[in-house]
Amino acid sequence: MDEFNAIGIDEILDQNSRPTFVIDLDPDDERPNHTDGLLPIFCNSALRLHERLFDAVVTKTDGLPTEQERSYYQDFKTWATGVTKFDDSKDVFPLSYMYSDMLWTGSTVRKRWRLISGSLLWGANIPLRNLSSGPPSEISTGGIRVEQSSEKYNADVVATRKRSFAQTESSLPTAKSTTLVASEQPRTSKPFYLTQKGPSAGGSSDDTGSSSQSKTSITLTKPERAVVDWTVKKPKGVLTAHVQFARGVKWSATPLGGMDTWSPEFRQAANLLMGNPHPAALFWGSELTMLYNEAYVNEVAGNKHPGLMGTGFSGPFSELWDGVAPIFAECARTGVSVRRDNDYLPIHRRGLLEETFFSWSFTPVYGGTDRILGFYNAPFETTQQVLSHRRMQTINRLGEYVSRAKTIKQFWKLLLEGLEDNHFDVPFALLYSVGDSDDMDHSSMSSGSTISLKSCYFEGSIGIPDGHIAAPHQLDLKRSREGFIPSFREAMRTREPTTLHTRDGTLPEELLEGINWRGFGDPCQEAIIFPVRPTNGDNVLAFLLLGVNPRRPYDLEYQAFTNLLNRQMATSLASVMLFEEEVRKNRDAAEVAALEQKHLTEQLAVQTDRMRRMTELSPLGMFLISPEGLLREANERWWEMTGHPRHDLFEMSWMECIFESSRETMNKGWHRMVHDRLPWSGELQLKPVSGSPVNLQGEEIDYWVLSSAQPEFASDGSLRSVMGSICDISHSKWAQSLQSRRLKEAEETRRQQNEFIDITSHEMRNPMSAILQCADDISSALEAHQSNGTAPTPTTVENCVDAANTIGLCVKHQKTIVDDILTISKLDSNLLVLTPIPVQPLAVVQRAVKMFDPELQAKDIQVVFDLTPSLQELKIDWVTLDPVRVLQILINFMTNAIKFTAGAPKRVITVIVAASIEQPQHVQIPGFEYIPTRNANPNATSNESWGKGSEVYLRFKVQDTGCGLTAEEKQVLFGRFSQASPRTHAQYGGSGLGLFISRQLAELHGGQIGVASEFGVGSTFGFFIATRRSGPPGRSIPQDGLTTSQDLRGDASFGQDITIHNEPAEPRPEAASAATADDGAPKIDPKDLHILVVEDNLVNQKVLVRLLKNIGITVAVANDGLEALAFLETTHYRISGSAGKPLSVILMDLEMPNMDGLTCVREIRAMEKRGEVVGGRHVPVIAVTANVRDEQVRAAREAGMDEVVSKPFRIPELLGKIDVLLGGGGAGGNGGGEGESAAGAGAER
Repeated sequence: MDEFNAIGIDEILDQNSRPTFVIDLDPDDERPNHTDGLLPIFCNSALRLHERLFDAVVTKTDGLPTEQERSYYQDFKTWATGVTKFDDSKDVFPLSYMYSDMLWTGSTVRKRWRLISGSLLWGANIPLRNLSSGPPSEISTGGIRVEQSSEKYNADVVATRKRSFAQTESSLPTAKSTTLVASEQPRTSKPFYLTQKGPSAGGSSDDTGSSSQSKTSITLTKPERAVVDWTVKKPKGVLTAHVQFARGVKWSATPLGGMDTWSPEFRQAANLLMGNPHPAALFWGSELTMLYNEAYVNEVAGNKHPGLMGTGFSGPFSELWDGVAPIFAECARTGVSVRRDNDYLPIHRRGLLEETFFSWSFTPVYGGTDRILGFYNAPFETTQQVLSHRRMQTINRLGEYVSRAKTIKQFWKLLLEGLEDNHFDVPFALLYSVGDSDDMDHSSMSSGSTISLKSCYFEGSIGIPDGHIAAPHQLDLKRSREGFIPSFREAMRTREPTTLHTRDGTLPEELLEGINWRGFGDPCQEAIIFPVRPTNGDNVLAFLLLGVNPRRPYDLEYQAFTNLLNRQMATSLASVMLFEEEVRKNRDAAEVAALEQKHLTEQLAVQTDRMRRMTELSPLGMFLISPEGLLREANERWWEMTGHPRHDLFEMSWMECIFESSRETMNKGWHRMVHDRLPWSGELQLKPVSGSPVNLQGEEIDYWVLSSAQPEFASDGSLRSVMGSICDISHSKWAQSLQSRRLKEAEETRRQQNEFIDITSHEMRNPMSAILQCADDISSALEAHQSNGTAPTPTTVENCVDAANTIGLCVKHQKTIVDDILTISKLDSNLLVLTPIPVQPLAVVQRAVKMFDPELQAKDIQVVFDLTPSLQELKIDWVTLDPVRVLQILINFMTNAIKFTAGAPKRVITVIVAASIEQPQHVQIPGFEYIPTRNANPNATSNESWGKGSEVYLRFKVQDTGCGLTAEEKQVLFGRFSQASPRTHAQYGGSGLGLFISRQLAELHGGQIGVASEFGVGSTFGFFIATRRSGPPGRSIPQDGLTTSQDLRGDASFGQDITIHNEPAEPRPEAASAATADDGAPKIDPKDLHILVVEDNLVNQKVLVRLLKNIGITVAVANDGLEALAFLETTHYRISGSAGKPLSVILMDLEMPNMDGLTCVREIRAMEKRGEVVGGRHVPVIAVTANVRDEQVRAAREAGMDEVVSKPFRIPELLGKIDVLLGGGGAGGNGGGEGESAAGAGAER
């Protein structure tokens, strides 16, 4: 073999007697396009020595004499350099071509090198032979050259050559092994053999006779389209393409002779043949020259057409001669027709010697003589039927064999035995199972999607000798390159049958050498790899390699057979696997049972000793759990503490006893013990059981245990169990929770108390300051007139009256605070009781609204009454209720509504009154909901003082168009000392008790209170109470029957709901002298002072400004910190020279909207640090506030206040502070006018 391999291909081709040349289809260099002819890279000796043929092959088209010859050469070149489009092999298409009196064939090596070889055609100048003499010796020289009958026909064929090729290609199967023979042959200068005339037969005529005149007769006339005789010179009718082709054959060059010499009998047979729609052929004369119809082309001849027409068995059908020669001879001898069913005939078509089966007959044709002139052949191909039957037998036989398998190992053996009998469709077979590399029992069900640790094990073969290179006993599926492993890996990836080809190298030819080919004995050019896997899984368990029948194309029918074979193997393998798995489970179960029984004896002593030690421990719940979470042992105390069912045990069943909130803790602890193998201790809340712990009042409390556990290991280091105990810590947890809760409650109570004290102090001190200042104003004015002995002027009297009214309003406001505190005290002590009397509810509502007439008119607020139809429907007139408490709630609602509506663009308050028999639960107002009761009083009207009338419920709602509340603000309403938000107190004031008291009063009256609000739209506050119907009282109720309500605005309207609008009268200027005549009079001249008063409370602001102006001080006003900063920008602290306004000191309130006093003074001090104050001077700022606790004063000084003056204060005290602050050196600046800023801030709350 080494010596043979050393022979070069050029040496082999040079020894070939056929002219041969090689073309490079993909040259590496760009050759100059100096010619449009072929450029072979090699020509053998036979071609080089034949100069004429060499010039005909390697030539230039412009060197050819005629256009026709140039066209012939161009077509030959196109064929020689073209490739097939039916696969990627780059083979020549078709495989042969007629050119220059030669039959040229081509092949492609490695998809690049095209080998073209030519052969001389067989000539007709040999003596005729008898039928019994066998095939002529020239049959091996190839097809017969048939010259066309006329120059015109030859030109037509050349003109339509490309169209014929396209038609031929479109009708071909798509199998990659299919090839064609050229449909036309170029014209040559002369035929290769002379025409051999056949013996002429005597003439004969066909008489149709007269038809009968029966009713079943028809009229026979000339056909409208069909050709009566296509053999005449000028036939009439429509000629089919096949008939045109038959007429174009140069019959004169065949033993039949020219058509003009044909006998009438032969013409009749030829016409009958062409008109037959079924495949049919005539074999005429001793040479058995063929003439066949179009159906014969499509179903029998295939690619052998057109070369088959006019030839005998020495032509394209030469391979059939050995099989049919005895039949022809016998039929010629006896004259008896021969019939064959499903007869095997090997035919060269579609590029291979094909296994075909035909049912056919040979009928002798006498042609009007007493001799046999030829044979009429009517074939019907039955290849598919025969192959389908044979292949189905293989499928059935395979199913019968593998059904006897009990294990997968047996399955492989029986699989090969089931394929053994089909020698033709199984030329060879190779079977490998797939298993783990370290798995000695490679028949196990392994082989997942990964191939990293897989190996292939040889299970058997068919037709492959032992020790063959293609069948090693074991192969590494990942790394090996031996055998068919690369193809196995590809099949593993696709999990579908994969086709291998010799032409593309996927079926290596070196692996096929030495195989004992079954069937026809021909080597396989294709093979199929089946990745054998069960239908119930994706794991590939084996690879079956089957050779493809070399005499059949791998077409759709063949693919259907392989798919059916693949499904049969998959289904049968799944059944075997299920059976084997069931057997394995039973065996494993028996082994586990035996092993468990063996361990029971060994563990019994250990368990007995362990249980004894557990019971000797303290009274804790003890347990033993397997690594899988199954409770193995527990003492009696554990069962009692957990309440776990004793007979319902499964893995992690004890987790059901743990409360949901503690399961995550237990899961982490279990992971720590089982996976990390570390001890664990943690607190767990268990579900309540009978005998759960209780507190001091006998109420059940949360059930908590302290669980302590640690893993227990076997002698080999494996985890044997988890052992531990639980201890009841419920009372400790309860005490801890109680302590924490009470601590939070104490902190919250302290916070609320401090907040309440701050609010109360603030609300009390604000009016006290105004009272003191108004009193000083009155006293100073009257003392001046008393000392002069003059009567007060009207202006002085008017100012004194205004100051007195202001004092009265402030006193009422303080009284409201006191009343709120007293009411809360009574509610907490259950001392507040209702006093029901017969009243008209509408009068109560009207009285509540009437009280606010002056304020409503001053703030331009419209009030709308909405009396629902339910009042008339239920005829509500007189009812029994406590009018004082109802009025108290309504006043609170009205006060809130006025307060929050005053600044709104739309100022409307709607008061709604309704009634119902049933307790109202839903109100037709979007978002309205009643607050859950804290101290429900369902029997509020059961006392005798309520009368005997039927119970009826009254509903009251006050709806405003104010600023509204957010969802978060609504959540904190109706609580003690609670307001919507901190800005509510800062902007509107109040103690936060009003709604809380209203809620308590409504619940005391057998009702509830509720709210609906939308931020930016408005709010609706409502409540309902229980009442009883009653008649008018025995005596008329006086007009002041609600005398207690006349002062309700002071008594029951709460601090968070009052707004003071009356402005005190201006004090007389002369009162300033009295005010400043007190002890400790300042040394500084007030007329030199320029003071900025920063106060949001209009009453306090106006009083303080008037008093300061009365003593000659120049005063400017700001309503909040932002306005104060804006004014500071205009002073000499920020503007150099005389352009800046003079400013001596700033009197700053602390709690103000927009920017409070502490923030403002911090910004002033920051400006000083940044050097933004002219001359680096210090801006004097004194805090004037009602927040006077030590920490509040300390916070003010830390923020940057120079001094703190607590409300209430007197002017001399204030001037003394200013004198000390300024050092008695006079005001901070002289000259300059008074800097009044725009008023408009709301009163401080």
